[in-house]
Amino acid sequence: MHAWTISGDPTQHPEPWGQIGAFSTLRLFPNRLIPFRSTYLGRLLESATLLQLPWIPELTLLEARLDQYLSESTIEEGLIRICLFENSIGISDRPAKSYGKAVNGLLLPYRRPIPRAKSTQEKELYGRLSELDISTEDWIINDPKENEISESATSNLIFVCGDSLIIPEKQILPGIILSHLLPALAHSFRIIRATPKAHDLSQYNEILLCGTGRGVAPLTALPELNWSSKSDAVLKQVRLTYENLLQRADD
Repeated sequence: MHAWTISGDPTQHPEPWGQIGAFSTLRLFPNRLIPFRSTYLGRLLESATLLQLPWIPELTLLEARLDQYLSESTIEEGLIRICLFENSIGISDRPAKSYGKAVNGLLLPYRRPIPRAKSTQEKELYGRLSELDISTEDWIINDPKENEISESATSNLIFVCGDSLIIPEKQILPGIILSHLLPALAHSFRIIRATPKAHDLSQYNEILLCGTGRGVAPLTALPELNWSSKSDAVLKQVRLTYENLLQRADD
């Protein structure tokens, strides 16, 4: 972990969850490849603006701090988390243990206060990931007001019904990976923007998680709603599209 104050002095990286701040997580591949790097950093600044943080640095400063961190770190592959706090920037890394692995879902009643912002203050969401084996488990968010299944704590969700992909659109953080995938997927599937109700999941043969840390991964079961996966056909297609997307990002 590294952190810097507004003036650029080194400081201690705080425990992020519960702190006022914004964050973004980037995927580091071998050869220092970070797909969509500038988009992730832009998302971080957008979150900071939505959260009305008192200090929002220039993009060039974020770029410089990230380059500095990578030059001083021994990490070759994994996840890089950048946090903007009220008076500091913090960067940390961890292995990408969940990448592509099947996921067992656990229901979490929760409603994001500002859905389009990734906030470190949401301790009741992100802080609770420590209760799980994050490599194979995730919180599936159930909006208690609407009884809808919107996303997971780490990923966007894709609900598969025949040749249609249902993409939740309410109370979610629009994911960067998903936003790049959808135009390509629209050539093979009918894309429907809607947010499924918790009691309607039986109509979906597959539910996919799509995000920076997980890549494209299958939800195998959501026991509290008596749902389990019945196929992996669309998973294979979406994962292939994702892999092609990463190859183009490396060009």
